[in-house]
Amino acid sequence: MKYKILVNGGNSALLRDFFVNSVGFTCMSTSGFWADISAHYEMFEPDAYICIAEYADSQVMSQIKRLKSNVMFCSVPIIMVTNEDCYEFYTNENEYEHTVDIILSRPISIAVICDKITALLRSIEEEKERIAKEAEEAERIARETEEAERIAREAEAAKVESLPKEASAHKRKHIVVVDDDKNILKLLKAALEDKYDVTSMASGKMALRFLETKTPNLIFLDYEMPVENGPTIFRKIKKIESAKDIPVVFLTGIAEREKITEVLSLKPQGYLLKPINIERVNETIKSMLG
Repeated sequence: MKYKILVNGGNSALLRDFFVNSVGFTCMSTSGFWADISAHYEMFEPDAYICIAEYADSQVMSQIKRLKSNVMFCSVPIIMVTNEDCYEFYTNENEYEHTVDIILSRPISIAVICDKITALLRSIEEEKERIAKEAEEAERIARETEEAERIAREAEAAKVESLPKEASAHKRKHIVVVDDDKNILKLLKAALEDKYDVTSMASGKMALRFLETKTPNLIFLDYEMPVENGPTIFRKIKKIESAKDIPVVFLTGIAEREKITEVLSLKPQGYLLKPINIERVNETIKSMLG
């Protein structure tokens, strides 16, 4: 494969020698005018640009800087061939640092110039190949990682699906609240439903019917209820074989010593005074259900 070289030169002898004796290159010449340089860049799409300058004056350097700052041309390497004085000036002047990719000092043979350009272009190709391989490897790793994550997700989903129903049922504890006060029912449901399954009952009769088929983990039972009060419902719960071991916590608004003694004589797992303190409710649940 021949490299395409765009050549701009003020040294006619060296320029002619380059066109005649350069090996492995397809060459095109351009002038020092920006309109010509930019038009030839777009048309020829060179692999490299050579400026054979008699002197590396401000106009030459300005054109080179303009090429390096142009988004269409900045990736094309620039080689400058100039005289010894300009070479020393350029290499010592920080302002021009990294403006060109290679600067060569005359006298120099066409063979050396060609070798330098070829070596530069091959190193650029190798770097592009390295970057492409790294990108391909990164993409491969990303695909493999994504596939591994997908397999892991599917395995986890299959594992969850294969769990026995009993294990799934214990993920969220089930709490029953029995109270004829609708505000208490709403308060406790709102406070607990993020962490627990909460079933609200407005009467002891409803609770007893529910317990015939369901076995919750904890019951909050109002002590003072019409028709059948808390103690009555508590005794009936303890006679249900599937419900007798469910912890029962009384909710009571009566704080007199005699009433508290009466509550405790039934041997519930606990009692809470009204108005309800949600922090105390959570502490009670944690102590009984973990």
